[in-house]
Amino acid sequence: MADSNQIKNIAIVGASGQVGSSVLKHFLESPKGFKITVITRTDSQATFPSSVTVQKGTYDDAKFMEDAFKGQDAAIFALHFSAQAAQNGMLDAAAKAGVKWLIPNEYAGDGMNEAMMKAAPAFAPKLQSRKHIEELSKTYDGVKWIGVATNPFFESFLVNNSKVLGIDTAAHTATIYPDAGRFNTSTLDRIGLSVTRMLSLPFTDSSNPRASLQHYANNFLYTSSYCVTQSELLQAIQKAKGESEADWTVNKDKTVKGSIEQSEAAMKEGNFQAGFALVG
Repeated sequence: MADSNQIKNIAIVGASGQVGSSVLKHFLESPKGFKITVITRTDSQATFPSSVTVQKGTYDDAKFMEDAFKGQDAAIFALHFSAQAAQNGMLDAAAKAGVKWLIPNEYAGDGMNEAMMKAAPAFAPKLQSRKHIEELSKTYDGVKWIGVATNPFFESFLVNNSKVLGIDTAAHTATIYPDAGRFNTSTLDRIGLSVTRMLSLPFTDSSNPRASLQHYANNFLYTSSYCVTQSELLQAIQKAKGESEADWTVNKDKTVKGSIEQSEAAMKEGNFQAGFALVG
């Protein structure tokens, strides 16, 4: 007999991406016995285990998306940043299909941090999607969102975006800000595990309300693998690679304050991607 106080059916949009694949992995490994549906594009070449139901179609096809979401308790969106604009239409379809728990495309900094959101206009669509879900709840009773705040992805930002963490492992260069403090960063595996554990919680728990999904309704789940300084991170990388500081070019002349001013100037000229340098 199914537990009426528990999520059972989950749809994942973007299950072949770096976040989505980790989320899918942990749901399939969970002893809870979740029934997983992956919604993907018609031309996708991604393959999935036979235990997963795969729905192929076009993301902007409202009828296809609504049909794909039918019967789902929760929908997880793990889209590439460039696909953010398509999300609201999918949220409409999910709400219309009866999905109550929506996990929108967050996986970044703390969306409740007004200073961060102001500093990084590129994150504005994320806020708009959360507000969109709250508007949907006025028409579709019980619809809620949960954001997942991860800060930079430990693996991918080290390799692909040295401007955020200040460390370029390929070029063996690092910019260490003397006035910077500790920061949180999450591994992709940790993100997938955190999402799975969160959606494994009961809807409500009278004995421990914080250990329930309702506690996270229209709020954020915060997860982190490490809370480190840039210097600690650089030392760990050097140790793992069998290297020393002599093998690296390290710049300690820049400051956080100066970098913020530089990024703000770039954004005023229309380079909104520069805002990412402010949220590492």
